[in-house]
Amino acid sequence: MTKFYELSTDERLAQLRHEGAIDDDDLLVLTDEPALPTAVAANMVENQIGNFPVPLGLADHFLIDGEALQVPMAVEEPSVIAAASNAAHRIARAGGFRTSVHRDGITAQVVFTGVSSDFEVLRTFVHDNEAEIRKVAHESHPSLQGHGGGLRNISVARSDEGFSEIDLLIDPGDAMGANVVNTIAEAVARYCAERLDGLDLLMAILSNNTENQRAQAEARIDFDNLPTRDMEGEQVARRIVAAARFAQISPLRSATHNKGVMNGINAVVLATGNDTRNINAAAYADFNEQHRTWTKWTIDEERRQLVGRIDIPLPLGSVGGAMSTLPMAKLSLKLLNNPDASRLMAIVASVGLASNLAAVRALVTRGIQEGHMNLQFKSLAMSAGAGPEELAQVVTGLRADPANANLETARRLLGWLRRGSQPC
Repeated sequence: MTKFYELSTDERLAQLRHEGAIDDDDLLVLTDEPALPTAVAANMVENQIGNFPVPLGLADHFLIDGEALQVPMAVEEPSVIAAASNAAHRIARAGGFRTSVHRDGITAQVVFTGVSSDFEVLRTFVHDNEAEIRKVAHESHPSLQGHGGGLRNISVARSDEGFSEIDLLIDPGDAMGANVVNTIAEAVARYCAERLDGLDLLMAILSNNTENQRAQAEARIDFDNLPTRDMEGEQVARRIVAAARFAQISPLRSATHNKGVMNGINAVVLATGNDTRNINAAAYADFNEQHRTWTKWTIDEERRQLVGRIDIPLPLGSVGGAMSTLPMAKLSLKLLNNPDASRLMAIVASVGLASNLAAVRALVTRGIQEGHMNLQFKSLAMSAGAGPEELAQVVTGLRADPANANLETARRLLGWLRRGSQPC
């Protein structure tokens, strides 16, 4: 049977249509119709002049909590989808990913200045008026409770240099929640400022530090599913564990180790219309001197397995905003069986763990460049102007001399091909 990655784009679409994963309208979005109509784009950003397309692909072989999925990923880097698929296939052979999610809410800060001497006034005010504050929060976004969300907790904190704050923990339901949370925060801020004489309201805004929105995933890989031509699976597993440990103690290495995780995460976040800047801010806020990576790799000696775990903040949504506006985002969510926000967090965490496995396994075995370059050759050939019927021959020429595989070489090979001559 021909593998999915071996099919042409048209054949992949035909297979998805035959399987019922997409319908005729979806097919139009993916082919004849623009992925983002101008009428939509012009009303999403200021001064819109066009669209900036990024390839959308499907990562294969993901088995997450018993559900088989092809995961949409929007990314320009050549090897990301292939690497995630490869790792997911190894993981699926041992039962796939097991996940858990904690989605308790997003914190908003209502910040005051000049209250160091009056902090008890603020604390007493919040305590005495909590019921009214909750009412204000509800009335500022009355539909939120109907979607399972709402204000969950109110607390007061004093910081250095005369700052004090009211912290609101708000459950946004299945939305990512930025607009919802900021709307509630500003309403509460106005209510409090009007009633607290002498206190200067500085701002009211959500925090992208989302400790209360975390996803965990675990994956097991049998040693027998890890070998290379030159290394046994157990040796590969132990080298992965060593590399992961080094990332935890080395700031230089951890930065790149974590980039390998975010390669997969950002690609799914972008494909589903979520906010990549929000996810990056939340994820990196998780680190300190003692905690430098989201992933951990260990050995289960008894079962002869490599065990990977990820624990990462992922304040994602599955409704609202770009998710409900962008045709490609709506289609990506459909391909994932229209998950709620918690399920999407579990899927994205699993992709991050798979991407990490693929990167570290490549790094400690054949080196990172071999896999990268095989797909980079295609990008070079296309950059040189090669058409579909010329692509394979130019790639073959680049692969024959990888040390000199660059854009100049690709252009030279293409010129020889078009003249019908042979390379000198």
